[in-house]
Amino acid sequence: MPWRPDQLVCGVTYWPAEVGPYLWHEYDAERTRRDLRRIRGAGLEAVRVPLAWDAFVPSPRQVSRFRLRDLESLLQIAQAESLRVVPVLFAQSFGDCVMLPRYAIARDRPWPGVRVVCDGAVERGGPRDVWSDPLMLEVETLWLEELLRAFAGHPALLAWDLGHDPATTCRPLRIAHLASWAAMMGGRVRAAQDACWMTFGAGDVLSARGVRLHVVAPHVDALGMLVHPQALRLPGQPLEVARVLFLLRVAQRLAGAPAPLVAVTGITAEPVAPVENPDPAAVPPRGPVETVEPAPAAAAVRHTGALLERLPESGAAAALAAAWCDLGARALDAPPFDRRHWLGRTGIAAADGELKPHGQVWSSLGHRDIAAGEAAPWPADAGFEVEEWYANLPDASNDMFGRFLAESDVVPQ
Repeated sequence: MPWRPDQLVCGVTYWPAEVGPYLWHEYDAERTRRDLRRIRGAGLEAVRVPLAWDAFVPSPRQVSRFRLRDLESLLQIAQAESLRVVPVLFAQSFGDCVMLPRYAIARDRPWPGVRVVCDGAVERGGPRDVWSDPLMLEVETLWLEELLRAFAGHPALLAWDLGHDPATTCRPLRIAHLASWAAMMGGRVRAAQDACWMTFGAGDVLSARGVRLHVVAPHVDALGMLVHPQALRLPGQPLEVARVLFLLRVAQRLAGAPAPLVAVTGITAEPVAPVENPDPAAVPPRGPVETVEPAPAAAAVRHTGALLERLPESGAAAALAAAWCDLGARALDAPPFDRRHWLGRTGIAAADGELKPHGQVWSSLGHRDIAAGEAAPWPADAGFEVEEWYANLPDASNDMFGRFLAESDVVPQ
């Protein structure tokens, strides 16, 4: 059924501090119970949980029965804690990495700037075309149908998410491929009478990389937008709320449909305790290392409070923190975070589960009843052309951002 919440859904993307995205390679029910209890205690009502492709479908012939058992365990724990779950499937980009099984790797076609990770190791080659390759479509269909057969209608299930910023590492070669893929996968979820999301990245709005939101919007019940403000390619200071609101509202305009918006956002903020020293035996990352200056606690609180207050009026039906907790040294030293430690420090809680100061702001939001936002696309100009927007990037985004500042009441910080 269409996903139309009355109240703003407040939640978080979850993986454990100890193992990060390798949650499913080293699943631990007691650790999961500990973390989900902390999340619910913070007032959050939903957890978005990435499912690692290489763990769930290691063979193209079948879905791992062990991972299905583990997902069932997580759903049962979430139900006991009164949490709703959003499993994330298919291509998921974390930094410059995508986690795929070996059969999904094109050994002779590396993608510049993209690393493929399987079972924790970076593999030679690039991702196969997840949007149109016959084998990939067959495996994705198998995976989705097995999950729906096992869990469709589960009381702990809020929605299925069909990706996490997929085009950063798995760019569609043709827009038509993305359109037919979304129709196929979204149609299967809807046929099971479950809700269907798909989460895109800021690059799908601010760069022309083969994604058009308007070809996906008719096939999903909500469009997610992942935003890391400190890495956002727009003028202004990293923690200016206007930059995030502009991106979200233009995304709705590009979608061209009143699908509810799910805002997934997180910043790197100073920890509440000294950062654990990296493992001295860890191998230094090969390749470019990206750094982001952590925001002081007071600045993180100001940004988070101002942004969360403005999300409903900017069209958000759900607000999800990009990460529950900071990662420990072991997870930070492994791909995908070995080149982007800052991305593993975007939690609203420290690695020990203690809320950071700006995490307290998220907790406060979770304890309030706030009406879900209505669609708020910007600009409202009848002459706005999607292809003209993409053809003129980055000038189009910079010019329109200046106009947004002039027309809105958002005060630069």
